[in-house]
Amino acid sequence: MDKLFVIGNPIKHSKSPIIHNYWIKKYSLDATYQQKQLEISDLPGMIEKIKRGSIKGFNVTVPFKKEILKFVDVIDYTAKDSMAINTVFVKNKKIIGANTDGIKLNPNLIQISNRTESAAVELKNHFSSFKSTKFEVKHWGFQPKRNIDLIINTSSYGMKENENACLNIDLISNKSFIYDIIYNPSKTGLLKLADKKGINCSNGMYMLIRQAAESFKRWFNINISTQDILDVKKILTKDD
Repeated sequence: MDKLFVIGNPIKHSKSPIIHNYWIKKYSLDATYQQKQLEISDLPGMIEKIKRGSIKGFNVTVPFKKEILKFVDVIDYTAKDSMAINTVFVKNKKIIGANTDGIKLNPNLIQISNRTESAAVELKNHFSSFKSTKFEVKHWGFQPKRNIDLIINTSSYGMKENENACLNIDLISNKSFIYDIIYNPSKTGLLKLADKKGINCSNGMYMLIRQAAESFKRWFNINISTQDILDVKKILTKDD
């Protein structure tokens, strides 16, 4: 039986097992997919298990997406720009680290805000080679201007019930779009505020499912259909 995991800390909130185990059952695969909470010191052990063949691969979530870079044999082209890995698999006896979170576009401006400002500066410097896009570092909780088209919360801020919006959106136009990659809870403080102000918004449910489909393809060489995705979305949102 093939064993697959999603690793992170915390990890109990993850709905990835629901997604992957549904597809595993649908396609009659001899496999299981489970959550696994780890510490950084446990990462080499996970890689060793893949090398021994005792596990087939795993997904990576916060806070290990960058830490895992140093342990894989090959960093896939999908992870080289972001230098973040969310999927680990074996190909040609090499352990590959890929990023299935989505394709990259070429916006005119990206403003980066992080609770640790030095991390935002590091990210800006990493992407300095992207000449078509201007990068700016903003303080945590800053107020985006009206002409900002898209706001994305990629942090874990909002997963706790007592955490409100992570920035001031008073000036945001209702033509803008706010995207919070958190999907549990389904409505974070940021999304509740966007709803109140009449701003279009979404949580990270579709991103979760789409990246899962890409991971599934790398492990089993199976293309997940649109219907497969809709079926899983229905399962995940039935209690919302």
